[in-house]
This record gives sequence, C-alpha cells and structure tokens, in this order.
Amino acid sequence: MCHLQALKKFYAGFCRLEELIALLLLAGITILVFVSALMRYIKMPLNWAQDVALVAFAWMIFTGSDVAIRGSGLIGIDIIAKHFPAGVRKSLDIVFKVIIMAFLCVLVVNGYTMTLTSWARQITTLHISYGWVYLSVPVGALLMLISTAIKLVERVRTPAGQEIAHEEGRDLA
Repeated sequence: MCHLQALKKFYAGFCRLEELIALLLLAGITILVFVSALMRYIKMPLNWAQDVALVAFAWMIFTGSDVAIRGSGLIGIDIIAKHFPAGVRKSLDIVFKVIIMAFLCVLVVNGYTMTLTSWARQITTLHISYGWVYLSVPVGALLMLISTAIKLVERVRTPAGQEIAHEEGRDLA
C-alpha cells in the first residue's frame, strides 16, 4: 500500500508540473508572438520566432489536452444522456472512455511513426529536427491515455448515480 501512496504522490506532482509547463508555454507563445510582431513593425524581424512558436504550440496543445482530460474540461453533450437511468449513463461513460483510449493508442503508434520519419527533416532557423514537433503527438497521446485510464478505473469503481468528486457536473453518470 505504501508504494501506491508514493505513486499517487508522484503522479500528483507530475500533474502539477504538466500544468505549469502548459501555462508557461502559453505565456511564452503569447509574449513571443507579440514581440515578434513589434519587431517586424520596426523592420527588425525575428526570423526564428515563428518556428519557436510552432514547437511550443505543438507541445502546449498536447500537454494542455491532458490537463483538460484530467479536469473533464472537454466539451460534452449530455442533453440526451441525462435522460437515461444512472446505470445506462455509467455504461455509456465507460464505453466512451474505452473508445477514447483506442483512439489515443492509434495516436501514440502513428505519432511515433511520424516522429521517426520526420527526424531527418530540420527546422532551418533553429537547427533542430522537426521530430521534436511531431514527438508532442505520441507523448501527449500517451499522457492522455494514462489520464483516461485512471478516469476509467474511477468510473468503474464508482457506483452508478454517484459522481466522481473531481468530475461533479461534468460526467455522464
């Protein structure tokens, strides 16, 4: 049991770090794009700024998506589902999470393949591989897969009709 507590503590710390990284990437992109526009206006463009923003944006999207999945911040249409009995809503939620996990597995595999095939291609202004951009896909999908698996286990363990504490008002059941 002690190992499980340590794992939960590590995961909570990792989640906080991931949220911080997503926030810093968003702030950095915002500042970089603003400064780049100003520099372009005064005829001193930052040629590398667009490429840095591209890399940061790719990583921000996939880390931010995992943060959204953990917090149930994704769009859901429950107008029909809320009319079903609690047991049906729970079953639907489980099925949807399994479908999401299958899709994320496809993203991990194809993202990994995409990363390998693009590794030789260079981002000219940064002198780094395009693989670093594409690597955000399998890494982010793997993080989302882990988060969805955790939510699936919580959903299965939670009785029908009872909401999971961190999902109140946002879950199907």
